[in-house]
Amino acid sequence: MISESLLLRTTATDGRILRDRVLSGFGVRLNARKRTFLIATSVSGEQFRMMLGYWPLMTVDEARSRAMDVLRQCRNGERPSRRVAPNVPTLREACEAYCKAKSIKPSSQRRYESIFRTHFGTWLDRPVSDFGYAEFAEHCHTFAQSKGAALVEVGRGLVGALIKFVNAVHSLDLKTPFTKLAAAGLLIVWLQPLTATFQNLPHQGRDG
Repeated sequence: MISESLLLRTTATDGRILRDRVLSGFGVRLNARKRTFLIATSVSGEQFRMMLGYWPLMTVDEARSRAMDVLRQCRNGERPSRRVAPNVPTLREACEAYCKAKSIKPSSQRRYESIFRTHFGTWLDRPVSDFGYAEFAEHCHTFAQSKGAALVEVGRGLVGALIKFVNAVHSLDLKTPFTKLAAAGLLIVWLQPLTATFQNLPHQGRDG
């Protein structure tokens, strides 16, 4: 049976698929850089595969629960959408999950939460999938135009890191509005070349 402890112990990196002994059709592919949860089954006699997410960004329990939903459809002869409808978290929940997954120090987490609360407060309790709306891009544009350089660099990095995280965990395909705004020439000049933002965010936030 696939478990957290099993994935922690395994050293396989050759791309093999570890199949669950309890939930038929549920497995995890073991590559050098990724542990990918997946569905490998058939629907009405045709082979069907679906990627669910990556461990440890997605826990085994979360992957198993999602797999059960997909496999139930397969058993009923329905071919599930390649994109599983996820339980998308709110911005507030995503921030908490990100900080926990990346072992962010409490002091840094409080700072990130304060930035979101102060400058993205109307989005805190909305699902992160709403980040794909033009309304959020406009909010980011206004934020970038009205705040100081240092704050915008931090906010821009935070939004980018959080989007990357929820994309991996929830199989989304969100794009950071700041990148789109820069490409469209809608960010002021000093912001367009992104230098040292949050590419190293997890390292800045870890306990040393």
